[in-house]
Amino acid sequence: MDKRETPAGAGRRNSAVSGSGGSAGLNARLLAAMPVAGSDELAAMLDRVWPMGEFRVQQAPRAGLVMVTVLDPFGTPFHLGEVLVSDAEVDLDGCTGYGVVCGDQPEQALLLAAVAAAERSGRTDVLAAIGALLDPLEVKSAAQKALSSKLAAATAVRFESMKKECVDFGSLGG
Repeated sequence: MDKRETPAGAGRRNSAVSGSGGSAGLNARLLAAMPVAGSDELAAMLDRVWPMGEFRVQQAPRAGLVMVTVLDPFGTPFHLGEVLVSDAEVDLDGCTGYGVVCGDQPEQALLLAAVAAAERSGRTDVLAAIGALLDPLEVKSAAQKALSSKLAAATAVRFESMKKECVDFGSLGG
């Protein structure tokens, strides 16, 4: 297992904003939809994305540890601990894409890298096909968020509807 030291948040830069010109585009959409997708769905998506272009694996998916460093309230770096991550690097038409995800998820890292490489290459045919594959995942994600919102709303306390009570502090013996 590789051991790399990276400040907190550095991994997010590589996976979330790997598009051309700082545009997050499809990579950000994929990152937002990944939590609701099962590993089978993501593996199937990778199987469909891979033949769309001449993707070449530059760095095979690998698991490693990243040191999470945060700043304490006084601005002093504090090593919070190590996090298991998976990363991969893919090339498409001379454009490199990098993907990193928390956990031992090699397929997810490879899929993120492929999407990042496609974004950087600007291949509209590949980008359109990937976007079409993301649409059902986004619908599923939106449905899950709506359900979570409804469940959370059911537990909300409405203070304005509570009966106003007067407490007589004189009865406390003071």
